[in-house]
Amino acid sequence: MSPAFRKVLSTSIVLVNIYFLWCSFVILKDGGGPMGFGIMVLPITLSINLLLIPAIMDLRKGRKSGFSTIINSLGLIWALFWLIFFLQSK
Repeated sequence: MSPAFRKVLSTSIVLVNIYFLWCSFVILKDGGGPMGFGIMVLPITLSINLLLIPAIMDLRKGRKSGFSTIINSLGLIWALFWLIFFLQSK
């Protein structure tokens, strides 16, 4: 994979995580909402937040790891699926 593709992939994961970091913060701050049902969404948002680790490592180190590119690609698909789902449900 080209270095430009890996940088775009990692940058898009970081940008998507701005929304999900805020969601995780609000869920934790509110305790899941009035009846606590927001806690069920927390594993989804936290799994997307964990994608920041390989994305930032890819941006900083510039490694040529194919495994990291696969993780970032699948993670971006996962994050975009949930982003579209959350934005359509509001």
